[in-house]
Amino acid sequence: MVFAWPTVNRDDELRTVVSTLRSRRGPWGAVLTGDAGVGKTTLARAAVGAFAGERRWAAGTESARAVPLGAFAHLVGVSSPMDAASVLRAAREHLVADSADIVIGVDDAHLLDRLSATFVHQLAVNRIAPLVVTVRTGEPVPDAITALWKDNLLTRVELPPFTRAEAVSLVETVLGGPLEESSANRIFVMSEGNPLFLRHVVEGALEAGTLREVAGVWQLRGETVINPHLSTLIESRIDHLDPELRHVLELLAFQEPLSLEVLSKLSAPETVEAAENAGLVRVRRRDDSGLTVKLAHPLYGEVVRAGTGILAARRLRGEMARQIADHPPAHVSDRIRLAALALDSDSPPEAELLISAARDALTLGELVLGERLARGAMAMGAGFAAALPLAHSLAWQGRGTEAEAVLGPIDTSSLGEFDLLLWCLPRSANLFWMLGRPDEAASVMASVRARLTHPAAVNLLDALEAMFAVYAAQPAAATASIYEVIDSPVALPLAKAWAGASGALATAYLGRFDEVPSFAERGLAAAAESETGLLRFTIGLGQVYTQTMSGELTAAEELARHYVDFAEMQQPGRSLGGVLLGRVLFVKGALAAAETEFRQAAAVLEGTGYSWAFLSAAFLCQSLAALGRAADAREELVRAERLFGANTEVFRSDLELTRAWVAASESDTRRAIAHARAGADAAAGSELLAQEAVCLYLATRFGDATTAPRLAELAERVPSALIRAAAAHARALADGDGAALDTIAGKVEEAGALLSAADAAAQAAAAHASAGNRRAELASTANAKRLADLCGATTPALAVVAKPLPLTEREREVASMVALGLSNKEIADRLVVSVRTVEGHIYRSCTKLNVADRAALADAVRVGSR
Repeated sequence: MVFAWPTVNRDDELRTVVSTLRSRRGPWGAVLTGDAGVGKTTLARAAVGAFAGERRWAAGTESARAVPLGAFAHLVGVSSPMDAASVLRAAREHLVADSADIVIGVDDAHLLDRLSATFVHQLAVNRIAPLVVTVRTGEPVPDAITALWKDNLLTRVELPPFTRAEAVSLVETVLGGPLEESSANRIFVMSEGNPLFLRHVVEGALEAGTLREVAGVWQLRGETVINPHLSTLIESRIDHLDPELRHVLELLAFQEPLSLEVLSKLSAPETVEAAENAGLVRVRRRDDSGLTVKLAHPLYGEVVRAGTGILAARRLRGEMARQIADHPPAHVSDRIRLAALALDSDSPPEAELLISAARDALTLGELVLGERLARGAMAMGAGFAAALPLAHSLAWQGRGTEAEAVLGPIDTSSLGEFDLLLWCLPRSANLFWMLGRPDEAASVMASVRARLTHPAAVNLLDALEAMFAVYAAQPAAATASIYEVIDSPVALPLAKAWAGASGALATAYLGRFDEVPSFAERGLAAAAESETGLLRFTIGLGQVYTQTMSGELTAAEELARHYVDFAEMQQPGRSLGGVLLGRVLFVKGALAAAETEFRQAAAVLEGTGYSWAFLSAAFLCQSLAALGRAADAREELVRAERLFGANTEVFRSDLELTRAWVAASESDTRRAIAHARAGADAAAGSELLAQEAVCLYLATRFGDATTAPRLAELAERVPSALIRAAAAHARALADGDGAALDTIAGKVEEAGALLSAADAAAQAAAAHASAGNRRAELASTANAKRLADLCGATTPALAVVAKPLPLTEREREVASMVALGLSNKEIADRLVVSVRTVEGHIYRSCTKLNVADRAALADAVRVGSR
């Protein structure tokens, strides 16, 4: 696969340089400074190329550095020996002999020999010609070149690396598709925005297959790959270092940051200082714990590690591990890093330290590191104690089959109650969620329950069974057990974390919003004490749902972003947080941003077994449908339906909502309403009152005028601003009250729910039209279109105001399906009417629009939708 890399324009910098070339006062030209690979030469050539006259180009090189005037040998003809002053004068005369209107470019001026540097300086001092000179930051530069900007002879233009947004935009342009955010962040961190490094990092990952497209999203997985071009580029910077300086780089390549105190004991303090002065390392203050040192560029470490042998690497890690162990770190992250460092050293730690560090890593959501530490302990023969964190890490990474292979063969006959539970919980959870085998999970728990006697042990099993009940759409029945566990004085943190998560989710969907904060607070506190880093996202689902239903959309978005930030780009946590954020953005009408979040999450969660995989696919489908991309939505619906199962039954109403949105995008309003009502029935059957209201509200927005009585009941029973708005909306629609719908649109928009506001405004326009109030109709139509434009949305209500065709609602529905390419038989099947009835609607539509046939009718509908 070949990818073309475009030349990235630095328009602002180019304009600055070109303007200096045209200046007749002040600096006549520019010096471009920056790190290797930031594009100095490209910009210099573009500026020189924009000059109308003759162009001359010279470049400093290591090989020509020893030759006087070597960089200009191809441009000036000095054949006889003479003193330096005469040489410079002759060179100057020869350079401008052919033309007085020239521009001179000098690349890599830091590599110029002394005489060449003096020659460039004289050209600038005597204003012989405008100059564009490039200099690499961090290199020793001849005094004559430094004087170019110090003496204001040329304008200095510092060329910075790309910003993150610029780097990601470039890579996405090259790949032709979106980058997963965590992968984009990793690529940017590795390249630090250096354009040349960026290109080589991406090309190396593509060649190695670690950067690949999954479900339309590019993901970077596995180790960084340094291709030969990039390796050579970086090695040219560090290969000729003194052994002492290189040793500093080697230490930091295997462990960074290091405290200055530790590094200064492994290498002389003056050497560390020299490394900083040379731009090889950076020294920063870390809170109040003193100074830390890290490499100046992440890729230095990659190249050094690649060039270091296995034994040497083990020795370096051992040096550092022993030194750090003499000053035991207080921060949990530092303790984890110490264990990881020692694991692959010539002084491996005790298995107990690895197990403890693995548990800490899982608590912080560091799943891959947790797996590595646990595997290290397993290799030391730790057995059962190491198998538990290993299985947790595998399951939470979506590798359920591997987790079962670790837990399944364990002989539990000699385990005590709590060890038995510590085996049962992750295995049952893995069977239920990751492998979709709930009956086996129930069997494992039943066999274990018979051996339990201690109340705390029973609490643990009760908590997990309650969570299973919630996901099996029995949340009301599960809440009593959840309260017993979370209120139990003997319940362990793990049990309380499970109870908090299941309680927050259950009470949110049940519409018992006042109970959610307590479950969330207690569950999060317990999760921080146990190996349940990802459970907090389930708690977040209940919290964000509650705030959204309460009309607190700003707070909901802030909370969702908190969960995104908490994940710190680690997967799958980043994707779980993305589902929360995307859902809020969808309600707010930020459909494009919501689609991005859901698409990235769906790609990451594909094949993991998480219930969140279904949610991401379903919500992505809804976003696509709301954006009017019917074909894409239909394709995503197939995936959502495939991911739905017994372990996601609590989300059945979300599945029906998804089907409703797809039907709406296909102009089948009748079927859309039917699916929304089916979702309401499913939710009501499980006593999910809040979710029932959500489904009925969507049916209302799709044109169902029969939902008002039930929504009014739900508004009385569930304390929710959103449900109260839905009930008022339904009553106004049933009454055909355009003014009331206008008022509702305004209130809902003020709350931030722009998509719902757009539907209310569109239905207000239709109500005003029915009442013959043309002035009000036009005002509501304009409002609906404004809101629709803000969202980029297409819904059944908006389709009416967007298509000023003189057709009835059913005629418009049939005509829209004709425009989608459906046959009369397919339309009849969808609408559950006869083909003859469809033909009648098409005939009347053609007559009203004065078109000849189906094809012309389809064209008229398409034109009217623009």
